[in-house]
Amino acid sequence: MEWFTTAPDALGLHAILALWAVVAISAVFRGFTGFGFAITAVPLLSLVVSPVRAVALATGLQIVGGLVDVRSAARHCHWPSIRWLVCGVVVTSPIGALILTWVSADVARLLVSAACAAAVAALSLGLAFRRMPGAAGTVAMGGLAGLFSGLAAMPGPPAIVYYLASPLSPVQVRSSLIVFFLFAAMAAGISLSLTGALGRMEALLALVGLPIMIAGSALGAFLFRRLGGAHRRVSLVTLALVALLTAAKGLAGLL
Repeated sequence: MEWFTTAPDALGLHAILALWAVVAISAVFRGFTGFGFAITAVPLLSLVVSPVRAVALATGLQIVGGLVDVRSAARHCHWPSIRWLVCGVVVTSPIGALILTWVSADVARLLVSAACAAAVAALSLGLAFRRMPGAAGTVAMGGLAGLFSGLAAMPGPPAIVYYLASPLSPVQVRSSLIVFFLFAAMAAGISLSLTGALGRMEALLALVGLPIMIAGSALGAFLFRRLGGAHRRVSLVTLALVALLTAAKGLAGLL
């Protein structure tokens, strides 16, 4: 098992192939739902490289993949909500990071997990907006995403709930999530670069994985066009899985 290594210069052929396999699977999922790349990629990449490098690599791939997809997604996404969501994220991400200095990371994960579980339950029971929320409500949801980002590096669940509960079509929901996660990944990329976690090696690995990311996303998009009616169901199952895995990680750290 020595090829499962964290050393930058010691990644052997088997490790590279494992990385490519993870990227391919996660990219197909992202291409179908518009989100979920990091949710699936980070835990699996952490089996091959260090957790910090896994996050950095997933972030780099989300950035380059998002830049490839943003042109087509921009035609269908709901730009007014994107702008207000991002505003909320920018304002509250530092607050979430500050709260993290008062509570343990594992407690924060349990809080995020509980919020995700409540959201899944509400959506499953038919929670839906009759019309798109106004600026104040959207900024508030973006603010919640920012708190999640600061607490657990997970800005996605509030945005996913927001769009799944919206009256937008599945095409608009998927496109809006692709654009939102591009902005979220770029913000995370800046932070990771400043801390040195996203460096030359991570950028190189992301570029090497880019063709697989593009191909996997294209396959996922093809499946969406054929099976778009399953988008909401798959998204809800994914959100439930996030709640379960996050709670398991939080409990494991506390016990």
